[in-house]
Amino acid sequence: MTAGDQREAAADTIAPTGDGLGDHDGATISAADLRRLRGDHDGTTIPRGERSAAPTRTARARIRLSSGEVVALDRPIVIGRRPRATRSTGAELPHVISVESPSLDISRSHVEVIPDADSVVVVDLHSTNGTTLLRGGEEPVQLHPGEHTVVVTGDVVDLGDGVSFAFEDLP
Repeated sequence: MTAGDQREAAADTIAPTGDGLGDHDGATISAADLRRLRGDHDGTTIPRGERSAAPTRTARARIRLSSGEVVALDRPIVIGRRPRATRSTGAELPHVISVESPSLDISRSHVEVIPDADSVVVVDLHSTNGTTLLRGGEEPVQLHPGEHTVVVTGDVVDLGDGVSFAFEDLP
């Protein structure tokens, strides 16, 4: 038996987990699901050679904090009690937003919002008390620390201590 045959035989013996999802956590959104949630139904794709090298961002995309503050998604955003932007370059400094947390439920740098050309992701920055994603018609989802989670217009992120923010007019 050749090495290739052995690999094929080993692959045939791997079975999905009991939930039928394999290694999928059930909370990850595929690109096709994202397009469906955003209402993109034309099915067109852009050939690789025609894709822009630099991301273009929709100027209307923004978050609205529970305090009423509105912040444009023109660059990354770090939100927390006393946030710091540790992964920034001189070319693109993130928005740094401080929020009140009387009970200290919110970590110093709690969550990061990262806009891209055609999506926006939220990352829990290993906060002490966690971050919850609320999406209409679905059960709340606790974000996994350090994991990128794609969000859509209308999603709300709850940081705790009465502080949340909603996504508006995402690409």
